[in-house]
Amino acid sequence: MSLENIRKKSVVKAPRILAYGPAGIGKSSFGATLENPIFLLTEDGLGTLQVDHFPLAKTWLEIKESLTTLLKEKHTFKSLVLDSADWLEPLIWDHVCKENDWADIGSAAYGKGYTAALEIWREYIALTNALRDQKGMTILNLAHVLIRRFEDPVTEAYDRMEIKLHRKAADLLIENSDAVFYMAYKKGTVQTAGKGGTQTKVLNGDRTIFCEEQAAYLAKNRYQLKPEMPFSWKSISEMIRENAKANTSEKES
Repeated sequence: MSLENIRKKSVVKAPRILAYGPAGIGKSSFGATLENPIFLLTEDGLGTLQVDHFPLAKTWLEIKESLTTLLKEKHTFKSLVLDSADWLEPLIWDHVCKENDWADIGSAAYGKGYTAALEIWREYIALTNALRDQKGMTILNLAHVLIRRFEDPVTEAYDRMEIKLHRKAADLLIENSDAVFYMAYKKGTVQTAGKGGTQTKVLNGDRTIFCEEQAAYLAKNRYQLKPEMPFSWKSISEMIRENAKANTSEKES
């Protein structure tokens, strides 16, 4: 290694995003707004969306074949949308159980089933990283939300929104994502007077994307995005590009 290998500029690659939220929030519709996307389907959740997609996958090997096809063949797709990660997980579990002759993922001693599943998740991540690096594709992994008890070592335990995956699989996807978005409705309250006294009613407002972690939910990003962003890939991608240009200009000055 020589000091000549040191580079001041960093290459801005296509983002790897993990986005999760409740059913019906519009995760698939959001994915459809990415640049020239192709969907990798593990659930039948497109509804009336007219997008390019592989046939609904029933096995991990079908998912792997689709990813390999995108790597080997020439195409014009700029984004890959997995819809969804939590429906991919049982396909991975089923695969490792058949490979090891296990009755189910939890029957293997000492958590070996979940460890074996992580190896398949790593293979999935390696293939999507190759699509990002070799084909310049943005990767969007969609998932549903799960309320989990969070054991905070600093304060008392509390509930928060997390990704609906086995914890180790979720941690692996989070670690290998440039951004984790929590999609939700902004909530407000209104007080109404009734016979029983004043009542507080919770109302849903506009959809929004939370980009920084709070006690109530998991989120992160490496792009200096605002804590809350509009439910719009156009707005998010524009800010990513603007911040990348600004950071490059600061380094050059």
